Amino acid sequence: MSVFRISYPFLDQFDPFWVCRALALKAGTATILLFLCNAFLKSPQVPVVYMLTTLIATIATELIPADTRWRKFGIFWTIMVLLSTAGTMFGLLSYFKLALFLFVVVFSYGLLHFMVKSAASASLPILMIVWGVLQLAGGAATDLTSVANHLLYFYEFGLMGLITVLLFPDFSPNIAKSAFIRILESNARNIGNPTYKNSDPGVLGALYMIRSKVPVLPKSYTTLYESIVQFQAEFMRPHGLTAQEQNQARALIAELAQAVSTNTRFVDRGTQLRQAMTNNPVAFGGLKGLIDKYDQCLA
Repeated sequence: MSVFRISYPFLDQFDPFWVCRALALKAGTATILLFLCNAFLKSPQVPVVYMLTTLIATIATELIPADTRWRKFGIFWTIMVLLSTAGTMFGLLSYFKLALFLFVVVFSYGLLHFMVKSAASASLPILMIVWGVLQLAGGAATDLTSVANHLLYFYEFGLMGLITVLLFPDFSPNIAKSAFIRILESNARNIGNPTYKNSDPGVLGALYMIRSKVPVLPKSYTTLYESIVQFQAEFMRPHGLTAQEQNQARALIAELAQAVSTNTRFVDRGTQLRQAMTNNPVAFGGLKGLIDKYDQCLA
């Protein structure tokens, strides 16, 4: 089994859109670099604090939309600075209970005020507060000398995350194609089903996943997304396909799903099926357009 394979039946049950696999690969790469870094650095406190801070910032670069590596670079260092600053402030004020309480109130209000407009970062203020509290139990810095030492280690470990962010391959095409496969599988099951509706949760979730990745993908994927939406609206509705046409449509969609799974063009496979599609443009015109748009993504 290749972990880079777009579709794998066992994993697809738990990770239908390839998101968890992308996160696991990125987190695993960062973890290896962090342990190598820890082999040469003697941290002033449990190194897990620095490692987890770096891992949180690294994973966030996949969860928060960013269309370039430099935007991911900015997201990574923003979260690193915010988390390390939160831990530092909590440590400096840990001996002054009233001051710590007031700081948490003001800190929370300020962060929520500036971030409430962004759904992608709305949870960050809570994470920063929880992270600051957790660091109190792990021996947070309580004087300026310790603070400088801790920050140095935060950013030394952070460099391992930065290397991961800048060099890790972009798996957005895999995520989009995996979501496309889920749509095709649903379509193959529901051809000829008079009660089928395009509001199927699985299809809507897959469409949303593709749409979220379109800004960071080549322009051909935008065209493919539009073609998928059109196909769902026009072809996947109760209509008068004969039993033979329904079977041909299922075979065509299954073949297209297999082509997406193996990352190959449909034009290179299924000669007989393509001939049936060409001979019946009235029934399969929309499907042919969808296949053509997919092939353009691999051209």
